[in-house]
Amino acid sequence: MFVTILLVSVGVVCKSDAQQAAKPVKGKVAETYSRISLTFFMGSTAGVNSAPADAAMNIKFSDKYFNHNLNNLVLPLGQDFKMLTYDKKRSYLREMLTKEGVGRKMVAKWFNRQENGMMGLDYVHQCGLYNATDQDVKMAVAAKRGDAFLKDAGQNLVNKTYVLILVPNDVKSKDDGKIRGWDCQYDFFFYQLIFTPDVVANFYNVWPYEDDDAAAKQMKVAAFDTLTFKFADAYSKSFQSASVSETLTNNKKPKSLDQLKSDLANRMYESATFLLDKDLEDFRVKVKVEKLHPTRAKIGKKEALKCDQQFFVYQYKFDESKGTVSPVRQAVVRSTSKIANNKMVATGASPMSSFYQTYGGTIREGMILQQKLDFGISLVAGFESGGIGGMSGGLMLRTGQFTNVTGLYLMIDGGYDSGKPTKATTFTESKYNFLRYSIGLGKGLRLARIVELTPNIQYGIEQTKDKTYKDISTSIIKAGAMLGINLMHNVYLVAQANYYTPFGDITVKNQSDTKSTLKGQTWDTEFNDRKGLSIMGGLRIEF
Repeated sequence: MFVTILLVSVGVVCKSDAQQAAKPVKGKVAETYSRISLTFFMGSTAGVNSAPADAAMNIKFSDKYFNHNLNNLVLPLGQDFKMLTYDKKRSYLREMLTKEGVGRKMVAKWFNRQENGMMGLDYVHQCGLYNATDQDVKMAVAAKRGDAFLKDAGQNLVNKTYVLILVPNDVKSKDDGKIRGWDCQYDFFFYQLIFTPDVVANFYNVWPYEDDDAAAKQMKVAAFDTLTFKFADAYSKSFQSASVSETLTNNKKPKSLDQLKSDLANRMYESATFLLDKDLEDFRVKVKVEKLHPTRAKIGKKEALKCDQQFFVYQYKFDESKGTVSPVRQAVVRSTSKIANNKMVATGASPMSSFYQTYGGTIREGMILQQKLDFGISLVAGFESGGIGGMSGGLMLRTGQFTNVTGLYLMIDGGYDSGKPTKATTFTESKYNFLRYSIGLGKGLRLARIVELTPNIQYGIEQTKDKTYKDISTSIIKAGAMLGINLMHNVYLVAQANYYTPFGDITVKNQSDTKSTLKGQTWDTEFNDRKGLSIMGGLRIEF
């Protein structure tokens, strides 16, 4: 019976004649998703500050993966490593993983290898059960094999075993009494364990069975330690950067540099896994639409789903001319703050998370949601006219993953208005150019599939200068609302109404950098048309 189960499992693993390493895929949409197994290392290069490596044990690893870390998370590297080219570094690390037997240790962990060399399928089966969806549960019941069907499917997870290595090239600390923190420039390397049919066959040949005699067991246990498991290049990025800092002024309990090491290591890990989730097909969560109004699907915290993550909705359509079925993007949605806690083995009645539509046509049950992460950063550019006019631009940053509030933006705006006359009181030049910048919050409200209204309020500064003063400025409040209509899923035609209100004293700085305040004088009494309603039209592009 055991041999039968193992052979069936091997058959599941070896569905193809050759394994393909993960890579960014365009135009390919898989219907199913299996959890990734991730083994993590932080490189420690001689001659480079070891702060990230020192804090590797404090990284909060994502719930999205099977985190198959080994006992040691630090990978020591010689000083010569830093002098290698990036491609040679990648080859060096790949060969090092093989030479150090990392693949063998990963396989041993999958198959729960004990100190005496005996192995089992219990852990693989547990992972298969945890990875299973409600649809898998229904299929298992239909096949009348129950958990055995799901456990066998766990073997397929071994095919999605990866190694992530982050290698700092330059790490610097800063502590000047005002700001404390770390800056790190690093590379990351990503490899996939090769578990092709021939590799599986060699592995199966050295599996020790309970009914083997002592000599056979000893021979197989010793043979396993000679197996070589290699890796394929899957993805990599050079010249990545991460930084963390703490403002010391008026901070009663600032973090120490040692504490900030952990923040730096976490920042590096989160940035790297974000790119993996964004760019690699195997890492993108796929799930069927279960319910409508609102759109709902059976994913959640188990897949590390966060508020405002982007998903494409695909429908499979038949092409009569080619006789093929292809996925066609039907719509784009984002997750709401209603994230299901599905950290459990599926029973057929898993909880569902909700999504709101931002683009496209009608969504129907059974369509495929595929995770398509973006940075959640929008660039806005346009022209403003009215009380305050001129060129206008800004940034909009989605904060949902941090605040768990749908459509909440951090907004940073700027503008330039040229050649405006003065009222010839304190400031007597004929014309002045004005620069303004502000920061605040906006809340996106979906009025329709492709229409978003974003009321916002911001605090800022408007400034100008003349021959007497190198800086003339005052505070402003900017309140308004932006109406955006999607031309594409990430391109909006926007119109915005803004009301500007200057307040407070005027601050000036003379040519000797001496600052002073003009008491009793206000911005709108010194300059023409520096308050009131303005209308802006332009484009917004989201990345």
